[in-house]
Amino acid sequence: MATGTDRDESIAGIAREVADDAVRLAKAEIELAKAEAIAGVKRLAVALGLLAGAGVFALFLMIFALGAVPTVLAGHVFSGWTWWLLTAALFLLVAALLALLGFRSLKRGIGTGKQLVGEVKEDVAWLKRLTKRNAKES
Repeated sequence: MATGTDRDESIAGIAREVADDAVRLAKAEIELAKAEAIAGVKRLAVALGLLAGAGVFALFLMIFALGAVPTVLAGHVFSGWTWWLLTAALFLLVAALLALLGFRSLKRGIGTGKQLVGEVKEDVAWLKRLTKRNAKES
C-alpha cells in the first residue's frame, strides 16, 4: 500500500508533467501561429503580385480604350479638349474610389495582424507565468 509521502510525490510528479505538457502545448501553439502567419503572408504576396500584373494590363487597356473616346467624340457637342478633360475627371473619380476601398481594406488587414500579435502576447505571458510557477514548485 502507498504511503502518504509516496502519494504526494506521485501527485507532484503528475502536476509537473501536466505543467510541462502545458508548456510544450503553448510553445507548439506559438510555432503554429508563426507558421500560419508566414503562410498567410506568402499567399497575400502571391495574390498581390497577380493583382498587380492584372492591374498593369488593365491600365494599358483603359489607356487605349479611353484615349479613343475623346478622339471619336471630338467635334460632336464639345471640342476635343473638353472630352479629354471629362475623361481625366472620370479617371480621377475612379482613382479616388479605388484608393478609398484600398485604404479600408488595408485598415482591416492591419487590425487582423494586431489581433494575432495580441493573442501571441497573451500566450507568451501565460507561458511565463506557468514556467515561473513551475520553477517555484521544483
